[in-house]
Amino acid sequence: MPELSPYTRAMAQCLSALEDTPPEEVDYTCPEGHLLVNMLQGRMLEHLKYRVGLYYGIDPETLGEEFSTALIEVFNKEIFGAFRRKIEQQPWLIFFLARRIVEVESSDRPDSQQRINRLYLSIFCKHLEYRNLERIIAALQTDPRIQNTIVRCV
Repeated sequence: MPELSPYTRAMAQCLSALEDTPPEEVDYTCPEGHLLVNMLQGRMLEHLKYRVGLYYGIDPETLGEEFSTALIEVFNKEIFGAFRRKIEQQPWLIFFLARRIVEVESSDRPDSQQRINRLYLSIFCKHLEYRNLERIIAALQTDPRIQNTIVRCV
């Protein structure tokens, strides 16, 4: 089994804890639902950080906390605001996305990174309505903190 992100491990544990709970008793307002929303957002940001690093040929770990904080601030209103509105309209979505992420990232297939990339592209396109992940990365370039971090790491 591949090394899982701490966010993915937390999602798996949360989903496991909810296994015996009747579906009608679970929604995004329960403690587990809140945890899943936070873990989903954290994992999406972690994936974007990975993709930005890959795009610029930088080890994502060298991008550091300042980069992560800037990502959170850039994405919080627009992208995660849309995500939270979708969750309010379709509460089942957090459980569906969490299950898919855990399933795909836990896979031991040789093409697992390609599957993970496709999964997040699908999440951004279908569920967050962003059609082009490269456009998201380009939008990140307009934030001076993100630009400075990238320049320092290159």
